[in-house]
Amino acid sequence: MTGRPASVESVGIIGVGHLAGYLVEGLRRADLDLGIVLSPRNADRSAELAARFGAVVAADNQAVADAVPLVILSTRPGDAVAACESVAFRPRQTVISVAATLPLAALEPAVAPAAGVRAMPISCAAINRSPTLLYPDHPRARALFDLLGQVHVLPSESCFNPAVVIAAFYGWVYALLDDAVGWAARAGVPPATARRLVLETVRGAAGMGLDRPDRDLVAMLDDLATPGGLTEHGLAVLRRREGLAAWTEALDATLARMCGDETEETSQ
Repeated sequence: MTGRPASVESVGIIGVGHLAGYLVEGLRRADLDLGIVLSPRNADRSAELAARFGAVVAADNQAVADAVPLVILSTRPGDAVAACESVAFRPRQTVISVAATLPLAALEPAVAPAAGVRAMPISCAAINRSPTLLYPDHPRARALFDLLGQVHVLPSESCFNPAVVIAAFYGWVYALLDDAVGWAARAGVPPATARRLVLETVRGAAGMGLDRPDRDLVAMLDDLATPGGLTEHGLAVLRRREGLAAWTEALDATLARMCGDETEETSQ
């Protein structure tokens, strides 16, 4: 890392849960001099992060906002508006909500006269590898999340929501990886080797896809699934058992949940 952009000198975080911890870790890895101010609500968590990463714990949420030009709102979605309404923000201040289901229409009035922005980083922000969604585009917010990985600015909020579902997909990948590691270990592969083998294999697949942006992923699969080969044999089982369709169903259900459509989710 080469240090912070000039527009990012300090950041405050209101709502210090798991995601906030990953953000603090990644921000400190990216920039040793970045000022990080934490809210005290989760006192033990805030104190632990402050001790590990050189952050400051403020007296309350208002003190966080008073100390920085850029505030990350990382509360639970249902608590976000109330948390903001208890704080007096300033003009030319920016409040970034990372609460997945909080729409901009609810955020903006609660943080006025500051600017409201939605973002969705994921836990690999801790190692500065997070693909982070951003809407609307905002130079200060983009500069901040550039420190944590790749920023993807979405053209509208209507496409922001389905993109957020990929953050849930990210979590499911761990379940798939764990299943493959467990299978390999049960089949006789040494557990430590099984873990590294599965993780390195997935990293390799993702790396190939990123390195060849003009190639369709299905074409890359076709190159591997030669007739009569092992890849084709296992893929046929997945398709016969509708294993891939279940992932699509899970994506649809998660988007329905985000949009408040419980009928679609519970009918599946």
